Amino acid sequence: MKSRLPSIWVCILTLSIFLTGCISGEKEAQDKQKEMHKQTNASTSDETDKKVTGQEKTVSGVSIQIGKALKLEHPDQKDKQVLQLQLKATNKTAEERHVDVFETSVYNQDNKKLNIYPGDNLGAKLAPGKSVEGNGYYVIEGKGPFRVEYENTDTKEKQEWLIDKWTDMTAKATEKK
Repeated sequence: MKSRLPSIWVCILTLSIFLTGCISGEKEAQDKQKEMHKQTNASTSDETDKKVTGQEKTVSGVSIQIGKALKLEHPDQKDKQVLQLQLKATNKTAEERHVDVFETSVYNQDNKKLNIYPGDNLGAKLAPGKSVEGNGYYVIEGKGPFRVEYENTDTKEKQEWLIDKWTDMTAKATEKK
């Protein structure tokens, strides 16, 4: 029994060193992943950054850009208009990500949330490195500028844009020309 005791201690010591190395290696990998995540999703509180229409911003590893904003006639109600946002999203992560207009909120000048118009709204699963383009439709109430907020429902990360210019495609706009 005495001859086995040193070999048992050597095994325990070797196993402890091995497990400590594995744990610290895993912690380093997690720390690196967290740092990359912070860099990818860094948002700014600078108000001027929020006001740049069309700027590409990243939410949870997905780059989102609002290309154009159009004011359209509401197909069912003549006295209403619809705001169409042309969006482009690119998955910059190594995992599949979701992009959905239902994670986007649009607010008018009085900070009232606009309702989503049930059109062909963007909603997609994005494979790593893939992009998608689509639209988001919102029933306009009140006046602009419009604040657009995209919040990832899983991570609660968000970004904002300010839409202060749009192309008026309504009948009233074409009559003026």
